Amino acid sequence: MVYDWIVVGAGLAGLTAAFYLSKRGKRVLLLEAAPRPGGSVRTLREGPFTFEEGPQTILANNEAVWRLVADLGLDVQRAAPSSKKRFIYKGGKPVSIPLRPDQFFLSPLLSWRGKLRLLGELFVPPSGKEDESVASFTRRRFGEEFLRYFVQPFVSGIYAGDAERLSVRYAFPKLWETERRYGSLLKAFFKERRVAPKGELISFKGGLETLVSALSERIGEKLFNARVEALKKEGREVVVFTERGTFRARRVALTVPAYEAARLLRDLFPEGLYFEKVNYPPVAVVSLAFEGGGPEGFGILVPKGEGPRILGAIFVHSLFPDRCPEGHSCFSVFLCGETQGEVCNLSEEKAAALAERELRRIFPRLGRKVFSRARVWRRSIPQYEVGYGRIYELLEELKRKHPEVAVISSFVGGSSAAKAVEKGLKLAEESA
Repeated sequence: MVYDWIVVGAGLAGLTAAFYLSKRGKRVLLLEAAPRPGGSVRTLREGPFTFEEGPQTILANNEAVWRLVADLGLDVQRAAPSSKKRFIYKGGKPVSIPLRPDQFFLSPLLSWRGKLRLLGELFVPPSGKEDESVASFTRRRFGEEFLRYFVQPFVSGIYAGDAERLSVRYAFPKLWETERRYGSLLKAFFKERRVAPKGELISFKGGLETLVSALSERIGEKLFNARVEALKKEGREVVVFTERGTFRARRVALTVPAYEAARLLRDLFPEGLYFEKVNYPPVAVVSLAFEGGGPEGFGILVPKGEGPRILGAIFVHSLFPDRCPEGHSCFSVFLCGETQGEVCNLSEEKAAALAERELRRIFPRLGRKVFSRARVWRRSIPQYEVGYGRIYELLEELKRKHPEVAVISSFVGGSSAAKAVEKGLKLAEESA
């Protein structure tokens, strides 16, 4: 038997691709090395508590997400209105983050010198560089203060990354493109009011695994515990060797991490060994619940050097109140990443203890702990670092040499859940 498509990896991109390819009448086989679908999506349900141990929400900022939700017949769970407020920890206390660029000029997060420097962004000429770190881009346009108290914590929250290493061109392409088009980010905001990505934070009753289950149930041919060992080209077909057998397909979609793609392509496309260079820092996600109330808002980010040794925390009780019983407060706390190397080697037990201790430094009135669980992701989010253009050059070369192999992994074109859905749908729509 020869499949039209074999999809390798049952994360959101792979599930979406397999689902829509099947809807288009293609014969599809989905292969997953793990015993379950979902990739990094892990919903923890323990008694009355529900936590996410991977992605916390989906920022539904593209049509693909809403189309998938409609096609699956799912009801979305929208973030509570109280979750709009966000905080930065500065000077020993949480400080509210401005919701609009013009509000930064009234924020206590910046000194008057920092605010004047922010205003000076209007007069900073664009850079002629082809690539630049997020930190360099921010210093040049907004100054050191803005980098420390806004951008680096933001980068840690999204990528668990280091602004000194991440590429603004590849990690935040809209910022890169906006500077090139308008010359100034502030000018673009005041002119079009749409520099910041718009979208709605959503999830599903029971967590993001509800989406994973709905997709998986609608995919007919799938194998779990089926690690792919190698790919080989034979005529017009691709032979896929797995622990559970050998399969053939006209086309193959890889949705696996960069280091796995490098391994699978070693014979077919040896140049792909370069993909091993993509950095995946470790991240610990600690789920905590306490008696008594907690802060209202989406969450808090902690700049490096401000004291607490966490990247930040999400206020689950405020974001999705039904996931935390009344009279309790629930948090997802994030540790490690690129900027907290000293924390990365902790065991799950020690990570949980550290998260609780540091969270109490920020919110000393928290009540008695009633639940704690840690998950350490030894390789978490791909880092789109300076020089990442070489990855895209190799992907274009792969496409020219082997059009039968498509790569729609998180190390290509964005790592968010919404991007995964978008890439899966796009692959199906462009399938011949």
